[in-house]
Amino acid sequence: MNKIILPVVAIIAVLFVVVGLVGDNKAVDDSAIVTTANMQQLNDALSEGPVLVEIGTNSCPACIAQKPIMADIANDYEDKATVMFINTEKTRAMAASFNVYTIPDIFVIAENSDEGYIYMGADGQATTDRNKARYIGITARKTLTDILDAAIEYRQ
Repeated sequence: MNKIILPVVAIIAVLFVVVGLVGDNKAVDDSAIVTTANMQQLNDALSEGPVLVEIGTNSCPACIAQKPIMADIANDYEDKATVMFINTEKTRAMAASFNVYTIPDIFVIAENSDEGYIYMGADGQATTDRNKARYIGITARKTLTDILDAAIEYRQ
């Protein structure tokens, strides 16, 4: 009995890997997402409107799952807000400036003020405390668009 279980488990594991590799891996058009390498680029985007920021990597499974949501939002909000991606593998210092400890780490910056960045909280209230405005892990499109809408309204 034990001689059969191990090969069956191995075959099932291989099938899961193969299905994952050849499954529905549609390419995501993420051309509307700005991959930023420095704070100046972020600040320049803020001068135009709110910025939805995702901090992550291109190899993180949750970041990969988040990418189609971010791309969709970037396309829908093209003239109203900027969607940016900060790659922690390439811009560690920039990611560290936001005190990132888990990825994806997502937040909306409504504007840059004398007090620093003004973040849009989940309740639609502006705050200078990023911890009150951050989302860790995969975050639903509606959650992010509601916050972006509040940030756009805040700036008007």
